[in-house]
Order: sequence, then structure tokens, then C-alpha cells
Amino acid sequence: MEHDADVIIIGAGHNSLTAALYLQKAGLSVLIIEQAKIAGGAAKTAEILEPGFKHDLFASNIGLFMGSRIYNDFKEEFHQNGFDIVVGDQPFSSVFPDGKCVRVYTDGEKTLREFERHSHHDANAWSEMISYFQKVAPHLFPILQLPMPSLKPFVHLWKMYRQCGSQELLELIRVLLMSPRQFLDERFETDEVKALLSPWAFHLGLSPDCAGGATFSFLESAVDHLNGLALSKGGVGNMINAMVRAIETRGGQFVLGQAVSEIVVKKGTACGVKTADGVTYNAKKAVMANVTPKQFIKLVSEKELPENFVVKSKNYRFGPGTLMIHFTLEHALEWEAAEDLADSAYVHIAPYMSDIAATYSQVVEGYLPASPLLVVAQQSRLDSARAPEGKHVLWVQVRAFPHRPRGDALGEIKIGNWNEMKEPILNRIIDKIGQFAPNIREIVRKAVVWTPQDLEDENPNIVGGDMVGGSHHLDQNFFFRPFSGWSRYKTPVKQLYLTGASTWPGGGLNATSGHLAAMQLLREN
Repeated sequence: MEHDADVIIIGAGHNSLTAALYLQKAGLSVLIIEQAKIAGGAAKTAEILEPGFKHDLFASNIGLFMGSRIYNDFKEEFHQNGFDIVVGDQPFSSVFPDGKCVRVYTDGEKTLREFERHSHHDANAWSEMISYFQKVAPHLFPILQLPMPSLKPFVHLWKMYRQCGSQELLELIRVLLMSPRQFLDERFETDEVKALLSPWAFHLGLSPDCAGGATFSFLESAVDHLNGLALSKGGVGNMINAMVRAIETRGGQFVLGQAVSEIVVKKGTACGVKTADGVTYNAKKAVMANVTPKQFIKLVSEKELPENFVVKSKNYRFGPGTLMIHFTLEHALEWEAAEDLADSAYVHIAPYMSDIAATYSQVVEGYLPASPLLVVAQQSRLDSARAPEGKHVLWVQVRAFPHRPRGDALGEIKIGNWNEMKEPILNRIIDKIGQFAPNIREIVRKAVVWTPQDLEDENPNIVGGDMVGGSHHLDQNFFFRPFSGWSRYKTPVKQLYLTGASTWPGGGLNATSGHLAAMQLLREN
């Protein structure tokens, strides 16, 4: 293994792999160093419970990746290297007490009939929301893939102003600033429909009352309805493997199972890295780090950084933690509210928006939540490659959970170390699912609970169990991500760049920061 490369990338998450491919396309050699034994960051698949049962360990939904620049530019090569897609025509649903549910399909007429069951007003409001999305999406989505700040987003807004007028532009800006509750209360009347759409903001750690959260409830709901919810066939790890093979085909190198302990800086310029085992790797052109700001300042001597940058890095905020439960099942879940809920890619159980709001308050105060949002993903119903014939995997994301609990909102679970709390937490979650799918206890073969600390131990970028790389509140998003003055992937050290979920546009398998960071590096080399 040569110890030199034009660019050394720390971390092998999907944004790192994206950056590597664009740098290679420009003729630069790349070396990616990853402390885990496999690439992928928060996008990995493994058989962690039983042979033949494949679990997406963290992220699963690849809808944003499908709309990314990297997929558009390299799709043929990815598919030649084993990447394939399955898309569910029933992307998401929510279930409620008394046998109620609301389901969203890719079939527009079928979805409207579902909304009509609850409210004629809400059926009309849904149609109006989708029409509004189709009007603004061509102007908005390009902005979400552009560097912040720059003139290009303003050019797109100017085009929208010219085509749609000032009222439409101002209304879009207003929507982007609204909380989910404001957005949904303005449009819908039933608690069930509001509860159907509000969870998407909480996927990014934003409660129903967080300003800016409406963006995610609005966009994700509309995109999944129109396009379906996409998964990587056989697991999200196959998407990562295809990217790795494309990099290796171009001569890219990987060092896996080695943690970087220091970024080497000489005369104010990054020139390489040292690993924990004492090996030095030299970067001829640049170093790119897919780490959070708090990790970054541990890798670079503070004497190389302005005091203001260090303070902002130390003050970078992380959102609420997450708890993950992976199951192997003897059969599929049988949902009481409707038989075809078993075909819904995601079933959200809060059940109501008030539960999400209460959960957020309880978690930020350090309490195990009384009624957390459960994101129940039934991937093997869509993708038979994930489990033996007739069997299933179940992926349950519990949002949210405190990193260091100080109490239980229900006063039932004794607070101790995480290993002592896992069994009562598992029973609480199974009981909650069982209210809506009573057969769950009969069909569970095996289960594993990954606490917020377990998630961070598996991937240091998941700080405190925050799976989206840091708070997405407005003061830490857009051109304030990771913080003001440093949103363009550069750092105070020459030839040293940041990428990943802590940089714009934030969490999710969007591959955007990897592309934009690579473009920034190429402009300067």
C-alpha cells in the first residue's frame, strides 16, 4: 500500500464515497481511511441476529440518494456493480387507537379515497398540497443541492419570482420557516391526517413546534407519495458496495479498521494524517474529513485554528438521540386496522402529534419518553432478499431517546446502565406495537436493542444517538451549517475540508455535501 495520495478522506460514509468519485473523475488519486472494518458510515447492512436475515443497521430510505447528482452521473456504473432498487407503492402510513389508520399510496386516486374516509376537507387539502408541491419543487429542489451561501440559490429564487410572482415566492419562504404544527393546522382538520404528516420532521429531530420543520413534513410526504419509498435491494449496504467498487476500479484505495488520530498540518496547510497505529499517510493536494465539528477539533491542534472557530465547534449542537431495535420475525406483522398495512414501507406510531411534542420535551429534559414515535419499517415485505422465504426482518427506530437518561416519564423503568434498561425498554416498545399489531409477541424470533450509546459506539458521528449529524434548527441549518462563516466545506486550515451530515444540507442519504465539498476542493486546486 502506498502511503501517498492526492486527497486523503477521513471516513467512508456515503458522502466521502461521493466526494471520492468526483475527485477521481477530475484526475486526482484518493485514499479513504475508515475506523470501522467496512465502509458505509451510517449506511450499512449486516446479519446481526441470524444467518440470512439482513438488517439495515442505521439509515434505510434511499429516496434522497435517487434524486442526487451522484446517482444521476454514475447510475449505470452503480447498477453494473450490483446496486438495484425496490420501490414500494404504499410508502407510509400511520395507525391510531380504535382501529383507525391513514395510508398513503403512490396511486393518487387510492390515496384520495383514503383521505375521504376521514375528511372531505382533508382530501381536498391533500390534493391542494400536492399541486402546490408540483408547482414549487422545480424551483426548490435545485436550491437544496447548491452551496450555501452563494449566488446560485438567489438565481433560482429570482427565476421563481419571474415565473410565479412575488406572492408565490413569499409564500414558499413562509412555508420553509413554519413549524409542522402551523403548516398542518392551516391546511388539515383531523388529528389523524396531521399525525400522518408530522413525523417526517421528527425524523430530523424537529418537534411539531420547531420553526423550519414544516419543510420536511411537506417535502418528504409529497415526494414519497409521488415517487414511492425506495430501498436498496438486499440492503443499503449494496448501494455502498457499488460505490466502493466504482472507486476501486478507478484506482482508489481504502484503509479499513484504522482510526485517524491526527490531521498533520505544516505551515497552516493540511498535508496528511496519522492513524492510531502510528502510520502517516501523505496528502499531496488536500485532506477531507467526514466528521462532526467536535471531532474535527480533536484531530487538529487548536493552535492551528482561530479561537472563534474552536468555540463554535465546541458549541455545535446535537439533536435528540435515537434508539434502534432490530427483529427477526417468523411471519409478517398483522395490523388490526387494515390488512394491507403489512405492505406499507413505513408505519408511524406516535400515535398523535401531541405524543411527538411531549416526547421531544421529555427527551430534552433527559426522560425516557412515555409514548415515543416508532418508525416501523417492513423492508422484507418489499424486498424478499432480506430474509429467508416466509420470514421477515423488522427495523424499528424509536424517536427520540435521551443519551444520558435521568428518569422515566412513566416512572416504571429504573434508571441504571443501558444494559440493565434494555429489556424493559424492549418490552415497552413491543407492547406499543402490540396495541396495533397484536401478533408481534408470537412471531418475534430474536431482537436486539441498540441504545443511543450503542449507536455512537458503532459510529462516532452518531453523537449521543443523533443519527442526522446535529440539530437541524434554523440557526444551525442552510448557510448556518455547521455554523456561520464556515458553511462552504472549507476550514481555517488550507487544503482541509469538511463534509458529511454536519455540513449543508445535513442528514439523510442525500450525497449532496460530498458532491459540493469535492467541487469546492477542485475549484481551489
